[in-house]
Amino acid sequence: MTATMARAMVSETIAALDSSPQLALKIGLRDEATFENFCARESLAPLLDSMANPFSEPLQFIHGSAGEGKSHLLQALCHATEDALYLPLADLHGMPPGELFQDLESAAILALDSLELVAGQPEWEEALFHLVNRARAANCPLWVAARRPAMDMIRLPDLSSRLAGGVTWAIAASSDEEKLRVLQFRAERRGLKLPQAVAVYLCSRQARALTDLMEALDRLDLASLQLQRPLTVPLVREVMGW
Repeated sequence: MTATMARAMVSETIAALDSSPQLALKIGLRDEATFENFCARESLAPLLDSMANPFSEPLQFIHGSAGEGKSHLLQALCHATEDALYLPLADLHGMPPGELFQDLESAAILALDSLELVAGQPEWEEALFHLVNRARAANCPLWVAARRPAMDMIRLPDLSSRLAGGVTWAIAASSDEEKLRVLQFRAERRGLKLPQAVAVYLCSRQARALTDLMEALDRLDLASLQLQRPLTVPLVREVMGW
């Protein structure tokens, strides 16, 4: 079974269990979530090297706080790997896990995002334990991302042992300097002129999580386009209500 078939099967499972067609579509990848659009920190070089050879280990676990790029990296991995399958638990955690995980080990790679949303739930942990075992038996690498280490949130001892036994990557929180660089990088990638003074001002006023900065950048990009005005500190104050 290819990842396309697996994705269709997941969509069919969702459709049978939930009447929302939008939910089924959310298992797709964001077009912009590629390695080319990721502003890599030096400390992430070993992780990115491993993602360049994603079949080298049966299980790899990435943890770090929200907004540090975990979801972006998992989706980039799936963009770069034929027949890979991305499962965002942020959208799927309301589904029965036994049915959702059925036969997914036939994908080339499985990328499971936001594990913290189902950690501690016996039904999910049991189903995930069996999926890990099936994936290993089928030589299907499993990449998992969460906000905390597996040992800190998984209650099922066998599953905790399985996840901790893989390769673990800890993503440290970005420094203010790194957040500024990411903001400027993402602005440049979308063709948005973001002067240094404006970027510094935005980073100093906006909440420090990278996700908040990216959301602010989205708002400012749209406002700049609609108003036909360049990004300046006065415009940022006007749009952001500061």
